Amino acid sequence: MNTKLTFAGAAALALLPLGALADGLALTGGVAATAAFDTNDGLTHAENTIEAYIEAELNGFHGGIWIGSLYQDPDDDAEIELSLGYGGDISDRLDYDVTATGYYLNNGGYQSYDIAFELSMALSDRSEGMLGLTWDPDADTIETTLGLEHALNDRITLAGEIGHSEADDNIFGEIGISYALNDATAVELLYEDADDESGTLSLTVSYDFDLLGG
Repeated sequence: MNTKLTFAGAAALALLPLGALADGLALTGGVAATAAFDTNDGLTHAENTIEAYIEAELNGFHGGIWIGSLYQDPDDDAEIELSLGYGGDISDRLDYDVTATGYYLNNGGYQSYDIAFELSMALSDRSEGMLGLTWDPDADTIETTLGLEHALNDRITLAGEIGHSEADDNIFGEIGISYALNDATAVELLYEDADDESGTLSLTVSYDFDLLGG
């Protein structure tokens, strides 16, 4: 297992209980259920997934654990992501974040890791743009993404993203709309497509909550 990710995973786990003693800690969590449909020939059911996460943030540092189910996988039931990062403000409108993420399977164990750098800029009171660069050290390749999010009102948000994967010279993109039922619960309809895959339409219901400092 990569020693950098062993450290990152351990730090992310340690941050949760130890950081609870520190002032200013924010501890959040969430669960989501998704039904996905293949759009290549009508709407054909592709998969159902359930995911959950918990994340701690303190003075710009953040660590998290994400677990998602795998649909009808013959070898593994879940994938797990451990992340550790730091983010902050460059100016009133410009923010940055650097995060290392390790990827695991519940039976297959460690798979890979990457390091992502993201810049986000407030374009207006309701719109935000994003530039992301994700480096895979094992393959020495970079994935680039450009995103845009616009809140139509307090409940409805439109978001889109387009990206390029250097590893397989693949262009991918997504566009979605989300509706906030209340401060914690939202419904999202998302369409995703890529050069090497058929389009997918998914419906997700999510619930996010504050555990501490929210």
